[in-house]
Amino acid sequence: MTADVPAPAAAPTYGIALPGAPVREAGAVYVGGLVRSQLRLAFGCLLGFLLVAGAFTAAIFVVAHAGDPVVFGVPLSWLLQAYGYYPLILVFAVLYARAASRNERRYRSLAEADAAAEVVRVARPTDPAAGAGGAM
Repeated sequence: MTADVPAPAAAPTYGIALPGAPVREAGAVYVGGLVRSQLRLAFGCLLGFLLVAGAFTAAIFVVAHAGDPVVFGVPLSWLLQAYGYYPLILVFAVLYARAASRNERRYRSLAEADAAAEVVRVARPTDPAAGAGGAM
């Protein structure tokens, strides 16, 4: 009679590792760094957008209370409200997308360099006893 042998427990995975894939501590550190840099970028862009949008709103308020010139029969403050915010949104969206892509390129280059270094480490063991055939 044979007993059911439980399967060995899989190593815990961290970050975005696939189940069953080997987990490298450096990879988890790189992913954590990418997440932190993307969050920092998002909060920075949000804060910058809110400051610029607030300044733009204040400018519209000043224009509205300083005589409000009329352009093509429409008050300037109305035109600024209707069409002024879209370019701001577009500029911040493009800036964010470019910076996020730059962060991801940096992560990818670090991860690829780490993977290449791992391949070199596996190909050339650093243990001097392993190079001597293991006999002493």
